[in-house]
Amino acid sequence: MGFQRVFAMFFYGIGIDLIWSLPDTDTMFKSYFITGLRNLLKQKGYSLIKIIGLALGLSASLIIYLYIAEDLSYDIFHKNYPNIVRLLTIDSAEGVSSKLVGVTQPRLGPAAADELPEVITSVRFTGGGRLDLSYNDKPLKCEAAFRVDPTVFEVFNFPIVDGATTDVLNKPGSVAITQTLAKKIFGSENPIGKTLKLNQTTDLNVTAVLADVPKNSHLQFDMLYSLVPGQNEDGLRQALDTWQGIFCFTYLLLDKPADVADLNTKLKAISKKNNAYEFFTPVVQPLKDVHLQSKEILFETNANKSDALNIYVLSTIAILILVLAAVNFMNLVTARSTARAKEIGMRKVIGAIRTQLVAQHLVESILVTAIAALLAVAAVLVAIPLLNTTYQRFADVTVLMQPQSIMMLSALVVGVGILAGLYPAFVLSSFRPILVLKGSFKNSTGGIRLRKALVVLQFTISIALMVGTGIVYQQMRFIYTADLGYNREQVITLQLNNQNVANATTLKNELLHNPNIISAGTASNRMGQQPGRVTIYPDGVYNAETNIITSIMVADETFIPTMGIRIAEGRNFSLDYDDSLSMIINEEMARLLKWTDPVGKKIGLQNGANPADLTNYTVVGVAKDFHFATVRHKLEPMFLLYNKNNGALAVKAKAENMKATLAFIEDTWKKVNPGTTFEYAFLDEQFSNLYRNEQAFASMFTHFTALAMIIAGLGLFALSAFTAQQRKKEIGIRKVLGAGNGSILFKLSAEFVQLIIVAFALASVIAYFVMDKWLNDFQYSISIGAGIFILAGASSVIIALLTISFQALKAALSNPVDALRSE
Repeated sequence: MGFQRVFAMFFYGIGIDLIWSLPDTDTMFKSYFITGLRNLLKQKGYSLIKIIGLALGLSASLIIYLYIAEDLSYDIFHKNYPNIVRLLTIDSAEGVSSKLVGVTQPRLGPAAADELPEVITSVRFTGGGRLDLSYNDKPLKCEAAFRVDPTVFEVFNFPIVDGATTDVLNKPGSVAITQTLAKKIFGSENPIGKTLKLNQTTDLNVTAVLADVPKNSHLQFDMLYSLVPGQNEDGLRQALDTWQGIFCFTYLLLDKPADVADLNTKLKAISKKNNAYEFFTPVVQPLKDVHLQSKEILFETNANKSDALNIYVLSTIAILILVLAAVNFMNLVTARSTARAKEIGMRKVIGAIRTQLVAQHLVESILVTAIAALLAVAAVLVAIPLLNTTYQRFADVTVLMQPQSIMMLSALVVGVGILAGLYPAFVLSSFRPILVLKGSFKNSTGGIRLRKALVVLQFTISIALMVGTGIVYQQMRFIYTADLGYNREQVITLQLNNQNVANATTLKNELLHNPNIISAGTASNRMGQQPGRVTIYPDGVYNAETNIITSIMVADETFIPTMGIRIAEGRNFSLDYDDSLSMIINEEMARLLKWTDPVGKKIGLQNGANPADLTNYTVVGVAKDFHFATVRHKLEPMFLLYNKNNGALAVKAKAENMKATLAFIEDTWKKVNPGTTFEYAFLDEQFSNLYRNEQAFASMFTHFTALAMIIAGLGLFALSAFTAQQRKKEIGIRKVLGAGNGSILFKLSAEFVQLIIVAFALASVIAYFVMDKWLNDFQYSISIGAGIFILAGASSVIIALLTISFQALKAALSNPVDALRSE
């Protein structure tokens, strides 16, 4: 009772202040508002349910709106945003299932800028990974660094806050660092002109300090350093001039928004004129599409990329929850129609016309929606920081304070208020006063049917969302628990820089002295990272008509057993053999080449610029297929070459004494690689991070489905209470005639359960077709089984029974004398 009093005093006070601030000419609307407030306070329980239901629906919709706004805000801070495109490559060679890649020929961008009048300039990025830096012999990690053309600041708006504003990266070894990295390295020192050491060997001169990169940039970095080759970088100079390989992230600045088809044709002509490989076809992608339209692209730099499908799904959920809240409101208002009947009849008798009555009820509806909107905004302000942490997102609540958002929210309040109140307004205003005042008015059959239809709609939406949540959960569980062909449990990964690679075997052997370390092995990259690709020539035969490109990894003799990869045929690399020209292929490679007995076959790899100059490798083993990257993409043919020292070290450790094992690994690292930072990661955690966006989407889906069920449950609770009240005399008569509590409870519950069964049938059909389409977006997915539908249906019935049973039991246990006293 205390809470209801506070509620009444709060909203009554706010309402009166708002009403009396209106001009005197608006007396009629003042009357509407006062009447609306009185009706809210008269039925505090129903008012609370209506307002809370609408507030939950609005808050859910606003939260989703903020996350959609976040996704749509990527890269828009760049002044030239509409005129920037990035170049991609369609790799049509055999052996490649993911055809679209984010790297291009290094000469393509500059050539386009030179030859196409619509291209103002180009910029190329390389790298993007973590680097070892040192200053005054103090080692530290740079989380993300690119080598980039000096034109980067002509194409993109990354603000310079200190240092040079022109010719920032024109000289070899010049570097621009972000404010956060500058503070991390130099503290309060002025960084301009200072020299950093890269990998303990290369000098980098700080020429500028940049503002930290906004979170809604698909390019994320701490450092940009010049792609202009130095005196000792002849290899880089030659690589940047080649048309035969692809390794640069390239962007073009155009004089106007791109005509994609026309630009694709021109770029293809440039590529062909310069004798680039025919199976590499350049295409452009507008910057506005990079964040949401890149799910199929490999070998790209695209931080936190999402999927446009998620936007559509979340938008649909927001609309459904809003509909659910509005339907809940309509249901409650129409259910209370008889309680308002005498009021409407009296108003009609004293001269009120129908339009005035409709306006009154619409004003009341908008008033309830406005109060709910205020609560919703307050809830969003509290919830967003917590949800950002949960989802690892960065939705900004200040977006709600922008003029367009305020206008949108105001329109939403009015729109939802009118839509939710329109039918009840016309129903209530249609009552015949003579019947009402004589006490002959009863709920119409049409009104009862409407409420039943609305209950069915509510639970159709709720059950469909429940089924969708179950399928999303099963798909994510499938991704996390799928047999990847290797074991990622208790595997610790260490990344070595170029200077430390030579010490990889030494480090591995030192670590194996610890009895808690089961095994260790090195490879060119850790599992979960997309390896590189090369052209292969099976049996050492050069065939100009057939181009086969497959993935390549390099590993030592202990990497395969450390990762638990199984050998299907032949053998693993071994110190008992000279494996310098040995190769292990996967089963998919054998299928591609149609080899039934691959061991002993030869595959040639290009050695130098001449395609006919090949080095032949002998297949010594066939590994069972394993997903060396993620399961977003189809498993591809790949092979492993042998080398002792590689940049990624995998350490398989025992689960017990992990803290001591990690301390031993750190001490060993410092002994073998002095002066460098030690960092480690667990492979299963790295694997989970690869699916961070999918996990966030699954969490959102689950949370908003739970909210939808709460809204539906609130409505059902209030509706069941009203139904029990309406049938009070019927229940009294039944009890007098000998009906037991159980039969009365069954009678009151059965009607609602029947409606939920109808809703379940409709929801199952809808959910199946929608979620089947969603699953088609995955290369590997679950099959939709009947179990999830049965579980959702049973859960909805149980939730409904729990919701209804309180009111039904209360009615069944009531004294029939109280119900029949007025008869």
